[in-house]
Amino acid sequence: MPNEGVLIKMTIRKATFEETQQILNYHMEVMKEATMGFVKPSRDKVMQFMAPFLEGGGYYLVRIQDHFIHGWVGIGKTVDQNTDELIGFINEMYVLPPFRNQGVGEKLCRAACKQLKAEGYKKVQLNVYAGNHAKNLYHKLGFQDVSTLMTRNLG
Repeated sequence: MPNEGVLIKMTIRKATFEETQQILNYHMEVMKEATMGFVKPSRDKVMQFMAPFLEGGGYYLVRIQDHFIHGWVGIGKTVDQNTDELIGFINEMYVLPPFRNQGVGEKLCRAACKQLKAEGYKKVQLNVYAGNHAKNLYHKLGFQDVSTLMTRNLG
């Protein structure tokens, strides 16, 4: 076997400052994919979403192999609008295209939940747009739909 005896080091850990900067460089593409075309990506829109997350103590967990980022999950805290309880929040999850369909997203989401639980949160929430295929993964991992935002054009 060609890889026999070769140790492939894969890990999920908190992103460094430099890695966070790399992640931020992807945010136009992340926004485009995550919002399923409902939001027109722009630098201003990205900053509108990201600044409060990072300034509020949010951070990224990254999946690394051989010093290369395969994907990340942004985690932080928020107040549950229904219960006023302080809870964990998954701000975003993104897997780079070459590493999709390999379980990276599931590993990142599980690591985020484990980390948030270790930080003392009893619940975690996330927001996902209709039509985003990641919703299937979230259901698989035990997330439940809470509400649905609906829209209709009037013009």
